[in-house]
Amino acid sequence: PASASDTKAMLDLMLKKGVITQKDYDEFIEANKEADENKAFKDQRIDQDVSKATKFVQKHEKDGTVKSSGLGWVSEDGKNEINLTGRLHFDARLLDGEWGNYSDRDSSLMADRFTARRARIGVTGVFDKNINYEMVTNLVGSSANLLDTAWANYKFSPEAQVRVGRFKQPYGLETLVSSNNISFMERSYQDQIAPGKQLGAMFHGEQSNGFTYSASIFQAGFDKLSSTGGFEVGARTTYNLAQAISGAGDDFLFHIGLAATSGKTQILPTTSSQSGSATDTKGAFIAFNDEFGGLKNVYRNRIYGTSPCVSGGVNVTCTDKQISAPASDASDVNQTRVGGELAVAKGPFKFQAEYTNLDQTVTGKSAASASPGTLYDVRASGITKVYYMEVMYNLTGEPWAPTYKSGVVGAIKPAKNFSFDSMNGGAWQVGLRYSAYDASDFGNNTSTSGGATTGTYGGNNAYEIEGSPKGNTMTVGLNWILNPNARIMFNYAQSRFDYSFKPVDIGSSVVAATRGQTSNAFMIRSQFNF
Repeated sequence: PASASDTKAMLDLMLKKGVITQKDYDEFIEANKEADENKAFKDQRIDQDVSKATKFVQKHEKDGTVKSSGLGWVSEDGKNEINLTGRLHFDARLLDGEWGNYSDRDSSLMADRFTARRARIGVTGVFDKNINYEMVTNLVGSSANLLDTAWANYKFSPEAQVRVGRFKQPYGLETLVSSNNISFMERSYQDQIAPGKQLGAMFHGEQSNGFTYSASIFQAGFDKLSSTGGFEVGARTTYNLAQAISGAGDDFLFHIGLAATSGKTQILPTTSSQSGSATDTKGAFIAFNDEFGGLKNVYRNRIYGTSPCVSGGVNVTCTDKQISAPASDASDVNQTRVGGELAVAKGPFKFQAEYTNLDQTVTGKSAASASPGTLYDVRASGITKVYYMEVMYNLTGEPWAPTYKSGVVGAIKPAKNFSFDSMNGGAWQVGLRYSAYDASDFGNNTSTSGGATTGTYGGNNAYEIEGSPKGNTMTVGLNWILNPNARIMFNYAQSRFDYSFKPVDIGSSVVAATRGQTSNAFMIRSQFNF
């Protein structure tokens, strides 16, 4: 209004001095009259809209808001939030030269077909700013692992935190990487002897200089009602040496880590369709599944509970009276894991390796055939060695180092997400991994009977080795990351096994090897997560 008033005063002066005519004056005033009216109307509408918005905010100022992703809610003060999370990994597997089917720890389906490898749904969030939580169900699991994770984390400071519940124990770089972000469709043999997700409590923290530490106590076995339990302690420490190297750059990572666990768990020898005898109870204390998906038994070592009677060196049928060691007697498993980690990355290239030494001593009770009613100690001890090496390269140039956080390598985010409109974009990766296990130490000082290798103690069979005590797998992978929530993976893997022991044949006790020494697989995964 002030500007309009000044303009009119100037026009009046110009008219008085004869600079403009009355006609010019009248036309200019008429032309700007409509513009002034429009501006006044617009200003009035803006004032009304602002007033409405202010009243809405005042009315709902204490309400929470939906997060920008649409998959969660956050309180008005920002201290509390809840997020939906889930994942679907749908696989197609073409296998050649495989052994009998056997379900794995994370899937109730078999291989050689389409497989819902993972289907999980749950919530994550924050309570009162410093308490994080996660609860996720495993929809393709059994009753034993229907609850995938359930934990609360109390963050007193970044350097001092406490986590309780069911969570991944601090052991193994590859194991600690989310299944959404692992380089290959399946983890290596290393993961099969890591403690994984267990019930427990952990004290952990991260220093600003790249140093992390974790110390935990956990229960071996998901449920005390279904497993005899026992406690183990574990610790892990990592350091990113790149932070101490001057001029290393933001695209350089040099991760080293050490981890260990020690403690006692128990196993319950029992009869089953795989035991091979109605009067024979056994309990597996170590086993490996085919690395093509964790869906095949290729090795297992089982200690006897009650064992079959022997007459003249030949197994004979026992009567109930002669089996004096009850099936409910548990065997103790004392075990120690020690492992090392290495991950070096520069730009789009990454090399990663791990090694674990698992030392186990298993003791139990078994009835002696020669003296019914007498119990003998049975014992198995040995060392299992597991390791892997892998190289990964991002063909589209995305660097690995920025994904590193809290001692774990994270997810690659494409420089440009795939567009379904233009049909281009996304990140591409290629990789190669060699993974191996060696449990042949258990084969020392044993006798051979009936095609199976068994250890003897106190005149009685102590344990039985079935399958291949040595094995390795070479895997080649090609990954297409469409965006941070979707990925398609292509894997080809070939495994080789040492067949010096009889193979595990599900549903039958003693069957000679009928397969070759190699096994091949081509697999495709469609992965979606949020």
